[in-house]
This record gives sequence, C-alpha cells and structure tokens, in this order.
Amino acid sequence: MVSPPEVTCVVDVSVRRGEPQPRWIQVHSSQALRGDLVAAVTTAGARAEAALWPVDAWATRLSRIADVPVPVAPPPPDREVEVPLDVLLGAGEALRTLRPDVLDELVRRTSHDPATLREQLIRLHTAAVGRLLAVVAAQGTHACAARAGWVSWLLFGDGWRALTPVRRNGRPVVRLSPVRAADLGSQIAAQVALVRGTR
Repeated sequence: MVSPPEVTCVVDVSVRRGEPQPRWIQVHSSQALRGDLVAAVTTAGARAEAALWPVDAWATRLSRIADVPVPVAPPPPDREVEVPLDVLLGAGEALRTLRPDVLDELVRRTSHDPATLREQLIRLHTAAVGRLLAVVAAQGTHACAARAGWVSWLLFGDGWRALTPVRRNGRPVVRLSPVRAADLGSQIAAQVALVRGTR
C-alpha cells in the first residue's frame, strides 16, 4: 500500500500574453512531499509532465514555475503598499460595477490622502498581468498546526508582488511587497513549516 504524502502543494500561475487581444497562459502544478522526495505533475496547456526530485531541489523547481517573462503592462502600483482588506475588496467591486462614487467614498473614509490611495487601488486592480497562488496542506497535522497555508502573488510590469495578510490596530490589512521568482521556495517552505506545526 502506498503511503499518503506528508505535504501537498498546488501551484497555479496565470500570465497574460498577446496584444491587442490578450489571452491567459496557465500553468498548474500538483506536488507531493513524502520523505526526502517530491513528486509533481505539471500541466501547461495541452502539455503535461511528471517529475520526481529530491527535496533539496524543491526550491529551485518552484522558482522555475514563477520565472516568467513580464508582458507589457500598465503602470504598476507603488513597490510597497498597504490597504485594509475591506477597502481592497470594496474597491475591486466598485471598479467592476463602474461605481466611481463608491470608490471615492471608500478612499475618503480611509485615507488622509484619498487621491493617492484611489490611484494605488486602481493600479492594483487594473495593472496586474499575472497571478500566482500556491496552497499548501499537510496530512495528519499537529493539533496546533494550521490545516492549510497559501502564498499569493500578483505580476505587474515591474515584477511580482506578494500579498501578505497583516493586522494594523486590529484591522485586517493586505501588504504588497516586491518578490522574485527565487523567493517562492522560501515562502512555500514557511507554509510547509506552518501546516506541519514546526513553525
């Protein structure tokens, strides 16, 4: 009987390609850690690849998934941005439904500099040309461990930004900060430690 994996990691990457009618190129990779080996099945369009590598090579393999050419893109938001979660979600809905009045009210209530926040929110929601989401889960997690963890990135014209949840004065906030493809391995490793209860 084959034992189940200790940790699973599913990585999805989507990148916009082509002008003036762009399409989204998607890569999906399901990875499983058992002992000192990682098994993976990765698909990109109609192509599929199965691979097995030592755990020491995992970070390098992950970085290859995130190492994508950056397409032409609108001006990105600032390199470092923090936005309350409710404002981020509300702004996205206001832009989707063409409600600039709602967006204006959100930023007026939130910031001492609403014009700057408004511009950052618009760029954040409209200038992304790629997304990366990695979900990590462990089998038989320790009672104090999280059941699952995730890594979420957005791709802009000047590279990837990580979206990290933080709290400021008790309020959920999303922090955007620059990352490189090579950082994906360490961020996944942190989530593996989290779901295993070793962090």
